[in-house]
Amino acid sequence: MRHFYTVQKDGQLFTQRHFESLEEANVYITEMAHSLFPVAGLIAVEGQEEECNWEDYMPANVSIYFINYDDDLKGHPDILQQCIAKNEYYPITEKLDDWWDFPERYYMDEICKSMCNDGMEEEYDKHYDEIRDWLWEHDDSDPVKDLLSNTRMVCYYDLGYEADGWHEAFLCNPWRNTTEAQEVANIRRRLGIKKGTPDDKILQEIIAEASYGGNLRIYFEANWDELINCKTKEDDYKSIRFNGTFYLGVVNTLNGSGWVEKVKLDCTFPFVRENLILSEMDHYCWEEIAGVCSDWCRNTETPAFSYEKPKTKRQLSISKQVEEINRQAEYDRVFKAGGCTYGDMDMHRHRDVYYKNEIPCGSHCPHCGTFWID
Repeated sequence: MRHFYTVQKDGQLFTQRHFESLEEANVYITEMAHSLFPVAGLIAVEGQEEECNWEDYMPANVSIYFINYDDDLKGHPDILQQCIAKNEYYPITEKLDDWWDFPERYYMDEICKSMCNDGMEEEYDKHYDEIRDWLWEHDDSDPVKDLLSNTRMVCYYDLGYEADGWHEAFLCNPWRNTTEAQEVANIRRRLGIKKGTPDDKILQEIIAEASYGGNLRIYFEANWDELINCKTKEDDYKSIRFNGTFYLGVVNTLNGSGWVEKVKLDCTFPFVRENLILSEMDHYCWEEIAGVCSDWCRNTETPAFSYEKPKTKRQLSISKQVEEINRQAEYDRVFKAGGCTYGDMDMHRHRDVYYKNEIPCGSHCPHCGTFWID
């Protein structure tokens, strides 16, 4: 029960004010007696009322972040790649405030409506911060997990090997440093595939179709719970095993060329987190080259990660693709700022490009001097 005092005159309420103590009420009576128009006969009367607690209006369950079935992070491959590289969810969580300006708005509006209907508008305003804190303390939503569960994307494990292909020299015939048979043999040894098997023939097809060479990588659908284990670098996975049917490819992300085929594998490699890359982070990713959707690896095998070191002494080079991704990101930044970069062969990141029909024929960028020969 809540105790308070009112000031009355002749049995009638004199003021709408409620006083928390007798002393406070008597001070008011004294002021009225000495006011410009003195009032006599005022008395303080004690009253009681059942106190209403703002916590009585709190919902039984609180899920501040509502994630619809089609809400995902497909439009943010750069943020997802940061999560994989840093092995943490913070790159996503720090964006939540940008994506949801006032996520608790629905609950606050409903609570305010209920309390105002019961004449407790002042109580709502008084306890606004406490109500808001209470909602956050009892929130059972997990927006990061829900968003990731809706996000189907493809990543690849770069095996740190770059297959050679045909090269073009200025006014010269195309050339290559190795033969296709040598490249097939090099890849066959890395994957433990026996010569003359059906999978060996698939390797020959991949190398033949990937005429410009490229990075050797194994594609699979991203399993976020496994890709991001939130461990320190010392406690992170030590090995990765591909046992089953996977998409194997040799892809050149600069020329936008390459080839990918299904191959049966059973091989284990040292785990190098830098070699774990989202496909859409490539400048010319396989989705763009082949014209396939972002979930083209759906229902295929996924690798097994282990905290135990692999038994083989096989070493894995760090992928050069990370440097290339960073380089392309810098090209994008310069272009968005209004400039362009000499040596950037993506014509879409240059302005006012013109064609010159004189030997050597080709396109020219008048700003940075980049030249594309026919």
